[in-house]
Amino acid sequence: MKRDADSGTPASSRLALVIGVVVLGVYLAHVMLFWRQINDDAFITFRYSKFLALGRGPYFNVGEHVEGYTNPLLMFAMSALLAAFGDARVLAMAKVIGVVAGGASLIFTWFLCRSWLRTVSAVAPAASTLAWFGPALVATQAAFALNSTTGLETTLFSAGIMLSLALGQFADDTNRWHGAGAVFALVVFTRPEGAAVFGLILVGRLLGGAGRSPAARRFWLLDAGIGVLAVIALLSWRFAAYDGRLLPNTYYAKLGGMTSWSTAFHYVMGLVGRHLAWVGWVPVPLALVFASRDLRRAIVPASCVAAFGVLAIFLTGPDWMPGFRLLVPYLPLWGALSTLGLVLLATRVGARPLGLGATLLLAMIVGLFAWQHPARASYRNDLVTRARGYREGHFGLASWLHDRARAGETAALMDIGIVGFRCIDLNILDLTGLTDRTIATSPGGFLKKRYPLSYVLNRRPEFIIVVYTGPEDIPADRPVSLVPWTEIERRLVADPTFSGLYVHVRAADPGAGLLEQLAAHYGVARVFRHAYPGRSYFLFAYERGP
Repeated sequence: MKRDADSGTPASSRLALVIGVVVLGVYLAHVMLFWRQINDDAFITFRYSKFLALGRGPYFNVGEHVEGYTNPLLMFAMSALLAAFGDARVLAMAKVIGVVAGGASLIFTWFLCRSWLRTVSAVAPAASTLAWFGPALVATQAAFALNSTTGLETTLFSAGIMLSLALGQFADDTNRWHGAGAVFALVVFTRPEGAAVFGLILVGRLLGGAGRSPAARRFWLLDAGIGVLAVIALLSWRFAAYDGRLLPNTYYAKLGGMTSWSTAFHYVMGLVGRHLAWVGWVPVPLALVFASRDLRRAIVPASCVAAFGVLAIFLTGPDWMPGFRLLVPYLPLWGALSTLGLVLLATRVGARPLGLGATLLLAMIVGLFAWQHPARASYRNDLVTRARGYREGHFGLASWLHDRARAGETAALMDIGIVGFRCIDLNILDLTGLTDRTIATSPGGFLKKRYPLSYVLNRRPEFIIVVYTGPEDIPADRPVSLVPWTEIERRLVADPTFSGLYVHVRAADPGAGLLEQLAAHYGVARVFRHAYPGRSYFLFAYERGP
């Protein structure tokens, strides 16, 4: 691909460096708005990591070889960190990984965007400066900042995608191999769809002309070979470690849960409306429309992966977490392609395309940042509320179980992360099936599995935790009618065997508070309140009687 290198003068280099520092600073400031959030699902991975660090193997319960997480690379990394630094800062360490990976993703986006812009002769002298507009678009995205602090693998996956694309582009630009295949291996181990992304990048590079020269074919084959070996290694390890399974147990647990066309469409449109002002996607197709033939070939791999990110929602379904976690890894691709699209538009309509392109990009950045203000405020308020709820509810429950339960006893519950990590010697029976193979493979969608209740009750768990929900404002002077959160829990509490073993109704002490009244009224050992936006959310800890 023919390119005109940017001038590389000290002044232009300093300007690019200053803008880069500002963009990364904006990203870090944005991240701090959401730093306080707590995500129970992250602690599922942490329990696997802690088991591995303790020498018990990569499992959730002793003797149960079930893969109930989706991020092997993060699980291994957290295991090493837990072994080195202990439990106290586990969430902070995972957040740091997420933030560093998010910043790296922005830098890799700049590299890829700069490579593309250098081929546009009208703006090539300023390619290094203009390329920072792509990361700037992402840095102002509230969803990207929020997902940097969940403790999950979202931005780590994004960084892997952007680095593999950048290294593949560098190989084409310099006619030298730069190790994209090694990054493919990390992408494969980061998230289940990593293998599909790796394959799409290879197909995109082939469609873009990777086979036109002997050197390019060698690079492509080398990258493909390393990626295939990584897939084989992952499947072999999973087959050996998890009793012959080639897919994570979470696949079966969530299969059929939220996969309707309608829910997928509303999920995608939710991101477009809430974060892209409905029209923020328009510059992306402009990149394909106005690019030269060689440049169009260069952006094919990124375009394929970006399209996959959207289409995958219709294949696997969305998730429930705030911030559109399943689409966020592909936002840097949107930023890079949008930047290219607006610059190419400016070259077509402006006498001074450099100034017009920068103006259009700056207006888009400012406009989208302002548009997201309601979403940003809503995310922050909800996450602050939920963080308080996790501290008072789930961590409170975990401390109570840690002090009350004996090693080897069993607790059955839905939110298994914090309790499982804090109570490392307690066997955890996951009512949703994420870490339980029998429940995961039962008929029904996620949170609606139709398995025999005898499967739970015959295990004779010492504790069963049921989530109840009700109106936000509950009078402190009397219990109210609450309902179990999920269909699984509703079936459980209606079962007469459960009532006979776990429900012990009693009179509340005079002057008892709301939680004590609820515990007495419903026959529960303890009740913990989890602050939740717009509703009341309680953890009812039932204890088996003699």
